[in-house]
Amino acid sequence: MIERILNLIAPHYCIVCGSEGAVVCEWCMPDFVAPLPSRCYICKVATKDFRVCRKCRTRSALNHVWVSTIYEGQAKELVQDLKFKRKKAASEFIARKMTETLPYFDTNTVLTHVPTATDRVRQRGYDHAELIACNLARLLCLRYEALLFRVTKTRQVGASRKERYKQMENAFAPRKKIAKGGARILLVDDLVTTGATLESAARCLQNHGANEVSAVVFAQR
Repeated sequence: MIERILNLIAPHYCIVCGSEGAVVCEWCMPDFVAPLPSRCYICKVATKDFRVCRKCRTRSALNHVWVSTIYEGQAKELVQDLKFKRKKAASEFIARKMTETLPYFDTNTVLTHVPTATDRVRQRGYDHAELIACNLARLLCLRYEALLFRVTKTRQVGASRKERYKQMENAFAPRKKIAKGGARILLVDDLVTTGATLESAARCLQNHGANEVSAVVFAQR
């Protein structure tokens, strides 16, 4: 409701054509970002249904990582609007683009988000990844649960791949134990760079009962 009132006072403008009324208008929505081909998110080799390839699977806790687009141009602008300009409506458009990449999931699938560091949540007033996950769960008619919380506050911008993986060790803790052999978990986040954050979150879920963990992200750096 507050978001709708604010949109009346200071309306959103389409990042593609500039028309008033939405972050991305319905006319521009179908083609505003270029889709990625199905591939392993680590080594970029072509795979079926965004599966992590056999070679990379030996060091990955994830089965599939669906990626909608590359982090550049209007996709980058949309993410930055959500994270830094308080345009929470952008989360719905990101979720809608994610649905175009994802396959069908049965009703045992549970969506959860990769939690943002608590100090940045306080600064923004919301967790942008949680907003995306909740919108995606609604669009897919699946259950959303907050399964993780962030233990560390490390900022990864500018860190090397090795540093990122080191920084993200034990970065997450479970909010509750997951029943063995239970729901398929789908992690939701806005971006992936090296995969350190996704892998840390996935391993935490596996260590506390998850049988299978995959992920979906909007963009890859």
